[in-house]
Amino acid sequence: MLRVFFSLFLIIPWLSFAGVSLSEQRIIYQGEISAKNNQHVAQLLTEQPNINSIQITSGGGNVDLGMDLAELILAHNLKVHIKQFCFSSCANYVLLAGNPTTIAKNAIVGWHGDAASARWRDSDIDAMVSHLKEPEKTTKWQALRTHYDEIIAKAVAREKAFYAKRGVNHDLLTIGLSKELKRAAVAQKARGWSYSKKALNTLNVNNIEFADWQPRSAKNFPLLIISELGD
Repeated sequence: MLRVFFSLFLIIPWLSFAGVSLSEQRIIYQGEISAKNNQHVAQLLTEQPNINSIQITSGGGNVDLGMDLAELILAHNLKVHIKQFCFSSCANYVLLAGNPTTIAKNAIVGWHGDAASARWRDSDIDAMVSHLKEPEKTTKWQALRTHYDEIIAKAVAREKAFYAKRGVNHDLLTIGLSKELKRAAVAQKARGWSYSKKALNTLNVNNIEFADWQPRSAKNFPLLIISELGD
Protein backbone atom coordinates (compact mmCIF):
# COMPACT_ATOMS: atom_id res chain seq x y z
CA MET A 1 0.00 0.00 0.00
CA LEU A 2 1.18 3.53 -0.76
CA ARG A 3 -0.28 6.32 1.33
CA VAL A 4 0.06 9.96 0.37
CA PHE A 5 -1.01 13.11 2.19
CA PHE A 6 -0.13 16.79 2.35
CA SER A 7 1.49 18.35 5.34
CA LEU A 8 0.95 21.79 6.81
CA PHE A 9 2.51 24.57 4.79
CA LEU A 10 5.63 26.40 5.89
CA ILE A 11 7.48 29.36 4.47
CA ILE A 12 11.00 28.72 3.16
CA PRO A 13 13.37 31.28 4.72
CA TRP A 14 15.18 33.54 2.25
CA LEU A 15 18.90 32.93 2.06
CA SER A 16 20.89 35.81 3.47
CA PHE A 17 24.01 34.53 1.71
CA ALA A 18 24.61 32.28 -1.30
CA GLY A 19 27.93 30.53 -1.69
CA VAL A 20 30.42 28.65 0.45
CA SER A 21 31.91 29.82 3.74
CA LEU A 22 33.57 28.34 6.79
CA SER A 23 32.37 28.46 10.39
CA GLU A 24 34.94 26.88 12.71
CA GLN A 25 35.09 23.22 11.58
CA ARG A 26 31.93 23.35 9.45
CA ILE A 27 31.51 24.30 5.80
CA ILE A 28 28.37 26.34 5.09
CA TYR A 29 27.03 25.69 1.58
CA GLN A 30 24.07 27.80 0.49
CA GLY A 31 22.41 28.07 -2.90
CA GLU A 32 22.78 26.17 -6.14
CA ILE A 33 25.13 23.19 -6.31
CA SER A 34 27.65 24.57 -8.79
CA ALA A 35 31.17 23.90 -10.05
CA LYS A 36 32.39 27.11 -8.40
CA ASN A 37 30.90 26.21 -5.02
CA ASN A 38 32.19 22.64 -5.22
CA GLN A 39 35.69 23.88 -6.04
CA HIS A 40 35.54 26.15 -3.01
CA VAL A 41 34.57 23.17 -0.84
CA ALA A 42 37.47 21.11 -2.23
CA GLN A 43 39.88 23.97 -1.56
CA LEU A 44 38.70 24.38 2.03
CA LEU A 45 39.03 20.65 2.67
CA THR A 46 42.61 20.77 1.39
CA GLU A 47 43.55 23.83 3.41
CA GLN A 48 41.65 22.94 6.59
CA PRO A 49 42.03 19.21 7.37
CA ASN A 50 40.16 19.64 10.66
CA ILE A 51 36.82 20.29 8.89
CA ASN A 52 34.35 17.64 9.99
CA SER A 53 30.96 18.67 8.60
CA ILE A 54 29.02 20.55 5.95
CA GLN A 55 25.75 22.40 6.43
CA ILE A 56 23.81 22.73 3.20
CA THR A 57 20.76 24.71 2.12
CA SER A 58 20.14 24.10 -1.56
CA GLY A 59 17.45 23.62 -4.18
CA GLY A 60 19.82 21.37 -6.11
CA GLY A 61 21.70 21.77 -9.35
CA ASN A 62 23.37 19.76 -12.08
CA VAL A 63 23.16 15.99 -11.53
CA ASP A 64 26.88 15.34 -11.96
CA LEU A 65 27.83 18.29 -9.78
CA GLY A 66 25.53 16.93 -7.08
CA MET A 67 27.33 13.60 -7.22
CA ASP A 68 30.71 15.38 -7.26
CA LEU A 69 29.80 17.11 -4.00
CA ALA A 70 28.54 13.86 -2.48
CA GLU A 71 31.79 12.10 -3.40
CA LEU A 72 33.79 14.90 -1.74
CA ILE A 73 31.75 14.44 1.42
CA LEU A 74 32.26 10.68 1.36
CA ALA A 75 36.00 11.01 0.70
CA HIS A 76 36.39 13.23 3.77
CA ASN A 77 33.89 11.34 5.94
CA LEU A 78 31.93 14.50 6.70
CA LYS A 79 28.74 14.92 8.64
CA VAL A 80 25.93 16.63 6.71
CA HIS A 81 23.52 19.04 8.40
CA ILE A 82 20.24 20.10 6.78
CA LYS A 83 18.63 22.90 8.75
CA GLN A 84 16.35 24.59 6.20
CA PHE A 85 15.95 23.21 2.69
CA CYS A 86 17.37 20.39 0.57
CA PHE A 87 15.78 19.51 -2.77
CA SER A 88 16.61 17.76 -6.05
CA SER A 89 20.35 16.96 -6.35
CA CYS A 90 20.85 17.99 -2.72
CA ALA A 91 18.43 15.30 -1.54
CA ASN A 92 19.33 12.81 -4.29
CA TYR A 93 23.03 12.67 -3.43
CA VAL A 94 24.32 14.99 -0.70
CA LEU A 95 21.79 13.83 1.88
CA LEU A 96 22.92 10.23 1.33
CA ALA A 97 26.62 11.03 1.76
CA GLY A 98 26.65 12.27 5.34
CA ASN A 99 28.18 10.22 8.14
CA PRO A 100 25.64 10.85 9.47
CA THR A 101 23.18 13.34 7.99
CA THR A 102 21.10 15.25 10.50
CA ILE A 103 17.82 16.89 9.50
CA ALA A 104 16.50 19.72 11.66
CA LYS A 105 12.92 19.73 12.90
CA ASN A 106 11.55 22.28 10.43
CA ALA A 107 13.71 21.44 7.41
CA ILE A 108 12.08 20.78 4.04
CA VAL A 109 13.53 17.85 2.11
CA GLY A 110 12.22 16.78 -1.29
CA TRP A 111 12.76 14.85 -4.48
CA HIS A 112 11.45 15.25 -8.02
CA GLY A 113 13.17 12.61 -10.15
CA ASP A 114 16.31 10.76 -11.14
CA ALA A 115 19.02 11.47 -13.70
CA ALA A 116 16.99 9.79 -16.44
CA SER A 117 14.09 12.15 -15.86
CA ALA A 118 16.40 15.10 -16.63
CA ARG A 119 16.51 14.08 -20.31
CA TRP A 120 16.30 17.01 -22.69
CA ARG A 121 12.96 17.14 -24.45
CA ASP A 122 12.73 17.27 -28.22
CA SER A 123 11.04 20.64 -27.85
CA ASP A 124 14.12 21.94 -26.01
CA ILE A 125 16.31 21.00 -28.95
CA ASP A 126 13.76 22.43 -31.37
CA ALA A 127 14.27 25.80 -29.68
CA MET A 128 18.05 25.50 -29.90
CA VAL A 129 18.00 25.08 -33.69
CA SER A 130 15.01 27.25 -34.52
CA HIS A 131 17.23 29.95 -36.02
CA LEU A 132 18.80 27.55 -38.54
CA LYS A 133 17.65 26.61 -42.01
CA GLU A 134 17.49 23.19 -43.63
CA PRO A 135 19.42 20.99 -44.10
CA GLU A 136 21.70 22.40 -41.38
CA LYS A 137 18.77 22.53 -38.96
CA THR A 138 18.06 18.78 -39.10
CA THR A 139 21.75 17.86 -38.99
CA LYS A 140 22.33 20.05 -35.93
CA TRP A 141 19.18 18.75 -34.24
CA GLN A 142 20.27 15.13 -34.62
CA ALA A 143 23.78 15.92 -33.37
CA LEU A 144 22.40 17.66 -30.28
CA ARG A 145 19.95 14.83 -29.59
CA THR A 146 22.80 12.31 -29.66
CA HIS A 147 25.06 14.53 -27.54
CA TYR A 148 22.52 15.13 -24.79
CA ASP A 149 21.39 11.50 -24.73
CA GLU A 150 25.01 10.45 -24.18
CA ILE A 151 25.34 12.90 -21.28
CA ILE A 152 22.21 11.52 -19.63
CA ALA A 153 23.25 7.90 -20.19
CA LYS A 154 26.55 8.55 -18.40
CA ALA A 155 24.79 10.34 -15.55
CA VAL A 156 22.29 7.48 -15.18
CA ALA A 157 25.09 4.90 -14.96
CA ARG A 158 26.98 6.99 -12.44
CA GLU A 159 23.86 7.54 -10.35
CA LYS A 160 23.05 3.82 -10.22
CA ALA A 161 26.62 3.06 -9.17
CA PHE A 162 26.40 5.69 -6.43
CA TYR A 163 23.17 4.19 -5.09
CA ALA A 164 24.63 0.69 -5.17
CA LYS A 165 27.68 1.96 -3.26
CA ARG A 166 25.47 3.56 -0.62
CA GLY A 167 23.16 0.53 -0.41
CA VAL A 168 20.09 2.70 -1.01
CA ASN A 169 17.10 1.63 -3.08
CA HIS A 170 17.13 3.70 -6.29
CA ASP A 171 13.31 3.78 -6.16
CA LEU A 172 13.84 6.72 -3.80
CA LEU A 173 14.16 8.86 -6.93
CA THR A 174 11.35 7.42 -9.02
CA ILE A 175 8.39 6.50 -6.81
CA GLY A 176 6.94 9.98 -7.19
CA LEU A 177 7.05 9.61 -10.98
CA SER A 178 4.33 6.95 -11.00
CA LYS A 179 1.14 7.81 -12.89
CA GLU A 180 -0.85 7.90 -9.65
CA LEU A 181 1.48 10.36 -7.96
CA LYS A 182 1.97 12.46 -11.08
CA ARG A 183 -1.80 12.98 -11.20
CA ALA A 184 -1.82 13.90 -7.52
CA ALA A 185 1.08 16.30 -8.02
CA VAL A 186 -0.65 18.05 -10.92
CA ALA A 187 -3.90 18.33 -8.96
CA GLN A 188 -2.13 19.82 -5.94
CA LYS A 189 0.49 21.81 -7.90
CA ALA A 190 3.23 19.96 -6.03
CA ARG A 191 6.85 20.55 -6.98
CA GLY A 192 7.91 17.06 -5.95
CA TRP A 193 7.59 14.73 -3.01
CA SER A 194 9.00 13.91 0.40
CA TYR A 195 9.00 10.79 2.56
CA SER A 196 8.17 9.88 6.12
CA LYS A 197 10.89 8.38 8.32
CA LYS A 198 9.25 4.98 7.89
CA ALA A 199 9.25 5.24 4.10
CA LEU A 200 12.90 6.32 4.04
CA ASN A 201 13.84 3.35 6.20
CA THR A 202 11.98 1.06 3.81
CA LEU A 203 14.16 2.44 0.99
CA ASN A 204 17.33 1.68 3.00
CA VAL A 205 18.15 5.30 3.75
CA ASN A 206 19.83 4.59 7.06
CA ASN A 207 22.43 7.33 7.50
CA ILE A 208 19.97 9.95 8.78
CA GLU A 209 19.52 11.22 12.32
CA PHE A 210 16.01 12.67 12.29
CA ALA A 211 15.66 14.21 15.76
CA ASP A 212 12.08 15.61 15.72
CA TRP A 213 11.89 15.99 11.93
CA GLN A 214 8.74 15.16 10.00
CA PRO A 215 8.29 15.66 6.22
CA ARG A 216 6.87 19.08 5.40
CA SER A 217 5.78 21.36 2.58
CA ALA A 218 6.04 25.11 2.16
CA LYS A 219 3.24 27.40 1.06
CA ASN A 220 5.27 28.47 -1.94
CA PHE A 221 6.82 25.02 -2.44
CA PRO A 222 4.15 22.30 -2.01
CA LEU A 223 5.26 18.67 -1.86
CA LEU A 224 3.45 15.36 -1.85
CA ILE A 225 4.22 13.50 1.36
CA ILE A 226 4.66 9.73 0.96
CA SER A 227 4.01 8.27 4.36
CA GLU A 228 4.09 4.53 3.70
CA LEU A 229 5.41 2.14 1.06
CA GLY A 230 4.38 -1.43 0.35
CA ASP A 231 3.27 -3.88 -2.29
